[in-house]
Amino acid sequence: MFRARPPTEWSPAPGSARVVMVGAPYDSTQSFRPGARLGPSAIRAALPNMEFYSIELGMSLESLSVGDAGDLEPTSDVLSAVKFVEEAARELAESGRVPAIVGGEHTVTLGAYRPFCGSTLVVLDAHLDMRDEIYGLRTSHATFMRRLMESCGARVIHVGGRAFSEEELSFARSHGVSIYTARDLEAAEGALSGLADSGSGVYVSLDLDVADPAFAPGVGNPEPGGMSSSELLRLLAALDGAPIVGFDVVELSPPYDPSGITSALAAKALLLLAAMADRGPGARR
Repeated sequence: MFRARPPTEWSPAPGSARVVMVGAPYDSTQSFRPGARLGPSAIRAALPNMEFYSIELGMSLESLSVGDAGDLEPTSDVLSAVKFVEEAARELAESGRVPAIVGGEHTVTLGAYRPFCGSTLVVLDAHLDMRDEIYGLRTSHATFMRRLMESCGARVIHVGGRAFSEEELSFARSHGVSIYTARDLEAAEGALSGLADSGSGVYVSLDLDVADPAFAPGVGNPEPGGMSSSELLRLLAALDGAPIVGFDVVELSPPYDPSGITSALAAKALLLLAAMADRGPGARR
């Protein structure tokens, strides 16, 4: 099995759980506020304290089983980090599990999505992360989506964007990315709901900075003008019934949120995504 350290705080063994969480404590290319390497442990601390009834799905999640395989081996090398995540996601997918990667900076999605190339990629993020290079790095939290699209040719639905460069916008448009900005949430909800009829799998990547800093201050790159926590959870719930093959929750940076509200939002979102992945395609509330 892939190399992992024992989990801290939240510790249900992977067992026969369909959804298995893997921590990716990596933030070496963070360009603003480091600390996302501490995200996995903060989410584990928050998870047992979440109420298990979901008003978004209209059901109790008490019977939901989420395994925890621990944290991947720490590294300061970006390519090694991506490789470790890809190995873990691929091994879980090949065993019939749904990987739930917990970051860590958003670069980890480059590895987490690779076993699912061809699946629809839903990204909730304030940023496009499609720069060709930043600070001399071609693989980083601000460029990984460009590298991903170059290597996988994914169909991308991007939701919640409000901070990007002309270079990124031009690249996204030329590659057919469906962009729903922070002002287009109603249309985004309709697009996500339509994925229940998708013929291919759906991978979901949640960067917590898609939420407004008032609701999620503990992130590496906060950007004003985002959605509320309730809007975010409603958008995620629109994916109910879609064939979710994997997902990640990234960019939680606990040092910038002593209150823990960002960790609570991350844990709630993880449970919601896990419940929908566990229910499988075709399920509707």
